[in-house]
This record gives sequence, structure tokens and C-alpha cells, in this order.
Amino acid sequence: MQIDPQLGTLGVRVTPTPGAQWHLNVALYQDESQSGGNHNIYFTVLDGNNKPVPNTACVVDWVGREPNDPPTSVTTDASGQANVPIYANLDIHLLNGPYFAFVQDVGKSDVVRGMGLPEHHHVNFLLTFGLGQPATSIEDAVLAAAKKLAWMPINTEGALYKFALKQNLGYPQTDEFEFAFGSAVYVGQVYNLGIVYVKKGDWGNVNWVKKP
Repeated sequence: MQIDPQLGTLGVRVTPTPGAQWHLNVALYQDESQSGGNHNIYFTVLDGNNKPVPNTACVVDWVGREPNDPPTSVTTDASGQANVPIYANLDIHLLNGPYFAFVQDVGKSDVVRGMGLPEHHHVNFLLTFGLGQPATSIEDAVLAAAKKLAWMPINTEGALYKFALKQNLGYPQTDEFEFAFGSAVYVGQVYNLGIVYVKKGDWGNVNWVKKP
């Protein structure tokens, strides 16, 4: 699953549905400078072979909807795409975007929640859903749930990882990252009990500092 990190800062989140037929594959965000003045939730719906699925209902609902005011449902075109304009505000402090979106039925699809227009700015949300099969065993269910998460890559052959193991610093809590000090570039990584770092290219001289 690919989730734009900007969505998290706005309070937009994904709610997995057990045994869902439609799984969220990608959620992207276009801010005011990228949206071209539009303010839409864009859907792309694909089958298990990543081919477009036409004539499929995409639904946008919202918190506080009156019972006699139905949610907005649109149907994908031949390219497997559809979109719905949105108008309600998202308070960037309260993170209270009212819109949530899914494919076909809330019981058959992962749900993306918390969308709205940040301080009334025109932005877009781009959601790609893929067709999956319900899990038939606990092993399949575990794998399906794990695939929805962003996995942290761990370089087990890297100098930082090997050094941290020798120093009993625990498990990595971040991916490796680069930073500059003076004219040199360093590589760092956070572990349970410390932050490991090394000058890039000088892999034999790894050091660490205690976490604050």
C-alpha cells in the first residue's frame, strides 16, 4: 500500500475491512499548487491483474449526513476511473475532514476517512482500489493485513545494523537516513537504545549516541 505522508498530517486514514473485496492500493494527495483548482476525490479501480474495472460504483459519504440525503455514488468509466467534487472544510488543527470513500459497499471495501478541504483550499485526493480475494485461512488474513502497511526496509548487511547488533542497541525504529555535518555526509539510523551513525563511505568507523 502506498500512502502519501501528507495525508497523515491532515488526519486522513485508511480503515481496513476484514475480508474486503476491494483493497486500497494507493492514496495520493495534491495540494493547492498541484490540484489545478479542482477539489475532488478521484477513484481508480483495478482488477487483480491491474486492469481497469468499468461500471463499478465508487461512493463518497460524509460525517453528519442527513438520513434523507444519500451519499454520492458514481460509476467508473472504461478506464476504471471516476471522481466526486467535495466542498466541506477540514480544520488542520482538529483534523476533522468529514468525507470518507469506498468502492461498492462499506462492508466490501477498505475505507479512506478524514478527507476535506484544508482551510477551504482546493485540493485533490487520488485513491486507487484493487480487487482482491477474501482470506480463506488465518495465514492469508495475516499476509493481507501486513501488505496494507508500509514496511520499513532493514539493511541487514549494512554497517549500521551490524554495529547496532554488536552494541545490543535493539531493533531499528527507522530506515537509514542521511544528514550533513560540516562538508561531510553521514548516514544514521534510530534503534531502541540509541542512534547509530557513520560518515558515508567510512563504514568501518560507526558510532552511536544515546537517544534523548
